[in-house]
Amino acid sequence: MTENRIIAYLLEELPKEELEQFEEDCFGIEDWPDQIELVEEDLIDAYLRHELTTEQRQHFERNYLTTGARKDRVIMAAALLGHLDDIEAAPEPTVRAPSAELSWAERLRGFWSNGRWQLRAAAALTLVIIVVGGFWFYLSRETRPQSFATLILEINVSNNRAEGVRASRVMLPLKADALKIFLKLPAGASPNTDYRVTLENDSLDTKTLKIAERDAQSVAVDLPAAQLKRGLYALRLFATQTNGTEQRIPGNYFFEVE
Repeated sequence: MTENRIIAYLLEELPKEELEQFEEDCFGIEDWPDQIELVEEDLIDAYLRHELTTEQRQHFERNYLTTGARKDRVIMAAALLGHLDDIEAAPEPTVRAPSAELSWAERLRGFWSNGRWQLRAAAALTLVIIVVGGFWFYLSRETRPQSFATLILEINVSNNRAEGVRASRVMLPLKADALKIFLKLPAGASPNTDYRVTLENDSLDTKTLKIAERDAQSVAVDLPAAQLKRGLYALRLFATQTNGTEQRIPGNYFFEVE
């Protein structure tokens, strides 16, 4: 997994066959999320410094900046980089300015390790506000998706995935923060009934999804884009009875991620 290949992945420059191979290679590397994150930081730094080629810059803006979370990350990096530039622009004849080749992350580490104690003390509170405040803002945006791709599913009354209603398809990468799935209620379902939704993947791992929206004809759940892996999924619907017990609605809602 080379840096250039990761950049091509982030900018969606890999052909379909190479993309599938790249994702397979990722699952074989234990620390692949850390590797991608490091390259992603350098890519953002290069974008903010105008060091990308014209084509890469176009791909970055068109293919990378597609979710609110990524836009927030770039905004945070730009704010921190600008703050470091302002501090380093202050007259300091006894200290050589950091090399322009350093990334913003390296400059931040260098800033805190040099001997400018007065500047460090004066800037500490400002940096804490920027970094910590921005971090919590980033987390809040991560937990609340800002953009959605929509999928509407009908129930398949057959337990055989190959029969009944054909599984709807979702293509990766998803150009949204999350996938909003509307499950059409079967005929005769009461609009006043409380429901619970579970999701099962190819490995038969099951988890309960929080219902995000509902009306008289459907209930909706949200799936973050980062949780979508290639494979076939089955959603199941459970109705809560007046006595508090649950009854599964016969059938499944199938969709396939490619």
